[in-house]
Amino acid sequence: MSEKLYYDDIKVGDIFTGNSLVLDRARMLEFAAEFDDQPMHLDADAAKAMGFKDVIACGAYTFSLSSGASTKIWQEWHFLPSGLGIEVSFMLPLFAGDVLTGEMEITSKRLSSKPGKGWLANCFTLRNQDGKVALITKSNSLLLTRS
Repeated sequence: MSEKLYYDDIKVGDIFTGNSLVLDRARMLEFAAEFDDQPMHLDADAAKAMGFKDVIACGAYTFSLSSGASTKIWQEWHFLPSGLGIEVSFMLPLFAGDVLTGEMEITSKRLSSKPGKGWLANCFTLRNQDGKVALITKSNSLLLTRS
């Protein structure tokens, strides 16, 4: 891996590609059973009665996948704990076997009031194997500056 990026190295409009993940049915069902046991997340017949082709991933699980799909990006930056004020939009139901890829665009940036740090506003998009947007998050990331 090349040298990690600092706040100063990243420009508004830069786009970073994250990891790709395959939605695993067993993990999806296990998560739903523990955290969101609504019928469309656990029972294929119930999901079909609601107009879906099969059980769908619950929102909390989908959001957790977005974190996994962005890991590669965080590892490329001098990233500091941050992420307050996250906005989440679920755009498309997800099914077992879907292949998800994350992409992050930097929408604005500003120096922090604390020396040596800067804020990046970003829009993270999680797309399925057909390029359709499944999830969008907007958040702010705190990074170290070079100086």
